Amino acid sequence: MFFVGSVPTILHFSNGLFNIFFALYALALYKQIEEVPALLWLKAAFIALTTFALEWFGTKTGLLFGDYTYTPLLGLAWGTVPLSVAFAWVGVVVCAVLISRASTLFSRALEVGFWALAFDLVLDPVAYARGFWTWHDPGFFYGVPLQNFLAWFLIAMVLSFIFPLKKINNEIRLKALRLYQMVVLMFGLLALREEMLPLFLLALFIMALAEGRARFDRVFQKSMV
Repeated sequence: MFFVGSVPTILHFSNGLFNIFFALYALALYKQIEEVPALLWLKAAFIALTTFALEWFGTKTGLLFGDYTYTPLLGLAWGTVPLSVAFAWVGVVVCAVLISRASTLFSRALEVGFWALAFDLVLDPVAYARGFWTWHDPGFFYGVPLQNFLAWFLIAMVLSFIFPLKKINNEIRLKALRLYQMVVLMFGLLALREEMLPLFLLALFIMALAEGRARFDRVFQKSMV
């Protein structure tokens, strides 16, 4: 499905649906370890509202992510920002929290920031190439400015602190890992369609890195028993 023509204009709203489904599945996984489900929805709302506000501020000023403007391709928008973008942030942060294997809040925050950054290294160039937004002052990495990647790292890192450290069983972690890998792979395939072979290879590397991190941690835990 990734190597056919563009989505027809009448179906442009469906581009944003992916972000919603991504967020809902990540939340469904986290719900299995949340003792008070209502708290999870409050946290999700906090991430969505915070990131939407930051995106709105960014599109108005260019001070956070760079000088950019969203196009209509992501569907319904409020002001300058598509509503589905907030869902994408929820999916990324929650998924990164679930696959992190750090033992302290600060080290987990660094890891969450890293996985969010790795995800965006593939996402942003592909989305830019496919016209989801426009950079008015293109940067060094496939047109994406450095400050965008720094913002992704810092925002995801800070937002991770709203989630307490919890014991996450291997089944939930594995499902979250596969979700992360499949989303990265999807954008990697889209990069291949846009003739961005290095980005496709980067996507494969990120998937392998996430897999290796998980396997190393499991082996290390067994050796400590």
